[in-house]
Amino acid sequence: MHRAALVVPVLLVAACSGGSGKPAPEPTATFTLPTPDPTTASPSATPSPTPSPTASPTPSARAIPAADGDVDGDGKRDVIQPSAAVLRVTLSSTGKVVTAPVHADAPTPPALLGTADIDRDGRAEVFLQTAQGASTEFATPYRFDGTSLKELQLDGGPARLGIGGSVTHGDGFRCLPNGQLEVRQAESTDGTTFTVLASDYRVSGVQLVLVSTRSGKGKQGTPSVESAYTADCGTVGD
Repeated sequence: MHRAALVVPVLLVAACSGGSGKPAPEPTATFTLPTPDPTTASPSATPSPTPSPTASPTPSARAIPAADGDVDGDGKRDVIQPSAAVLRVTLSSTGKVVTAPVHADAPTPPALLGTADIDRDGRAEVFLQTAQGASTEFATPYRFDGTSLKELQLDGGPARLGIGGSVTHGDGFRCLPNGQLEVRQAESTDGTTFTVLASDYRVSGVQLVLVSTRSGKGKQGTPSVESAYTADCGTVGD
């Protein structure tokens, strides 16, 4: 028994020293951005006494998102005033006015489409209509992080989320219960059979970061296709 006790720690050291110790490189494919699976860790591995400095876990979604118009998360509606150049919000918690620049093509001033707590952090994002096409309007969400109000960014500029479309193309989005934003697009060559692409994004600071994409087929009038023409996010789309 004494000899077995001497062998065990040697095996543990060997097990812990295997591999390069470097994290796997982040995948470059646009179809998925996987999150680490804690269940794959070795049960015998010694946990690190401090968290990894590169870890950036997504906060759990709240069971109840912020109420309509509650930008600062105090449970009361705030005063939201869009203009041609600036979005101004008067916070009910402090009376402070926070502002963010508006980059709108049309209409002038941009219309307030509604609010939604996309990431379920207890503060509602503000959606403004910042562009208008022949059959599609485009919304830009603004987020208050507790200090400042800013446009959410996507693809190197202010996010433009489409709502509507034509006989052969549709744009839409919806807020998911897990605190992510699903952006949907429908494409068809004959106006009958559509390919629907769904892309899920998480909010990281002022960025909408792609998490995963998936696609499928659908017929005109089916829920999967119809949802690619509408918005369903808080009061946006009501």
